[in-house]
Amino acid sequence: MKKLLLACLLLAGPSLQAETFIVYAQGDVALLTAGATPPLPADPVRATLLDAFLHDLAQAQPFLAPIPLTDFPQYGRKVAGAGGQIQFYESFPGGFVVKVALHGLPPSHRFILTLNGNPERAGNNQLPETVPGNAREKYYDFQTITTDVAGRFEATYAIALPAGPYDLRCYVKDTADFKIVLYHDFFRFTVR
Repeated sequence: MKKLLLACLLLAGPSLQAETFIVYAQGDVALLTAGATPPLPADPVRATLLDAFLHDLAQAQPFLAPIPLTDFPQYGRKVAGAGGQIQFYESFPGGFVVKVALHGLPPSHRFILTLNGNPERAGNNQLPETVPGNAREKYYDFQTITTDVAGRFEATYAIALPAGPYDLRCYVKDTADFKIVLYHDFFRFTVR
């Protein structure tokens, strides 16, 4: 059944024009590619997320309206002409589903996509890493990406997270100096 669902999804086209990933944990990322069936995880929580994500992509459910990614004047570094957006589901079983679209960045350059919390906001304690110098604030570097030759990147993710409400930031950090080059301040979603 999963093979048939993936085949239908891959033939449908538009949902997989950009890369599509499932992030089970830091460093445990699966790329969903045309003509390949992703392995079914032994862990039932992961298997449920994969099944829900594949089903959702095949149905082409609408995302919330895009929210912009802009430079982070206080703590980041401005890259002239850089921008982007994220779109996500307000709620999803087993994780956070988000589309990321970036442009105007240096070509063929590596960046880190990050969800960042705040100790006063929902979901902070569900993120895996502690911000250096701030033991109460957590973050999640969910993937290191490389822009294309035009300085663009686009992908859709299902990111496994514990159930509950979240109110997080999104960061795009340069791997060269770990400065934030794009961000969006707090946005809310729920993992069911």
